[in-house]
Amino acid sequence: MNHKLLNSIAILGSILAFTSCKKEEKNTNPAVKTYSVPATYNFANANYTQSSQLVKMVVEIDAYLKKPNTGALTNVVAIDQAVLNNMFSNTGNPFTDAALNSAGINVNSFTAQASLFQSYADSVLLYNNGVQASEGIGGFVARGTNKIVVGPQGLEYGQAYTKGVMGALLFKEAVNALLSIKTLKVDDTISAQAKWDAAFGLFGVPTDYDPAKTYTSTDPIRPLLWGGYLAERGKKINAGTIMFNAFLKGRAAIGAYDVTVRNEQIDIILAKWEQLAAISILDYATGPTLSTSIGNKGAQLHDLSEGFGFIFSLQYRPANSKLSIADYENLKTIFNKNLYDLIKSSEFSDLKKAQTILKNTYGL
Repeated sequence: MNHKLLNSIAILGSILAFTSCKKEEKNTNPAVKTYSVPATYNFANANYTQSSQLVKMVVEIDAYLKKPNTGALTNVVAIDQAVLNNMFSNTGNPFTDAALNSAGINVNSFTAQASLFQSYADSVLLYNNGVQASEGIGGFVARGTNKIVVGPQGLEYGQAYTKGVMGALLFKEAVNALLSIKTLKVDDTISAQAKWDAAFGLFGVPTDYDPAKTYTSTDPIRPLLWGGYLAERGKKINAGTIMFNAFLKGRAAIGAYDVTVRNEQIDIILAKWEQLAAISILDYATGPTLSTSIGNKGAQLHDLSEGFGFIFSLQYRPANSKLSIADYENLKTIFNKNLYDLIKSSEFSDLKKAQTILKNTYGL
């Protein structure tokens, strides 16, 4: 584990510990109390403000990186390196949400391999150049009525940043928070609740999340990032219902000293969250091979770039993951190739290999 990741975990630990208390020597296995599971995440002492703020910061950075994508190939919409740097460090009031500017936290402090992901974001500025991209030349590629910014090997750097950070920040920190709860004493409810709330905030759904509802992009309490993927990719695996219910049930169990149910819900959440990442990668490995996408480089490179970013989530999967080290390395190798090479062959052998690994491992 590298130094930056250790620092990230240490800092998150201070955020998760919203309330501290002096531990007293007492019965560490109190009797389970009678409890009920609510329909919404409106627990009396819930506090997930800071983890939700991290989600919102990533959303704003993502929106900023997408500004060059509007309009025709000849239309260059400039974005500013200084603004982007301020967003990463949360200095100079860079966010439109004023509460984020005064949050006292920043995304880079919590992101593993932060310099790598910042280089992806910086590359959006580098190739936002008005040049029509082709293999070996970074620039614009048409996608529908708009365009995307790609590098010389076809990687859409904005997608590499956002989807990568969804794994290297949000998923990683949620995994760390939830697994650390299992190490706490049964009656250490304050610490457990704080960690659980932080993980819920990173999940990116409203307190009254409804898996059956179609949220609009203008809804101020719509699901964000991972929460948004519950509808976009997760419906086929019922991820929204399963994960939200597990967050509710596990949080209720903590206060009732029901460690068995608490730990069961942790396992459910993490397994389904990882499967959500996997089905997203599967869809992005499949899309470019479909007849509707073949020959449409903008669509193909966009999908592959999203898949490239989501691979980072699997790097932070729990130790009991179904994905073997060998298969993870195979997936990384495939998506790290020149993306133009992945779509050149009519056989799509590499992408089909990735599809097989994901289907067999995660039952997709």
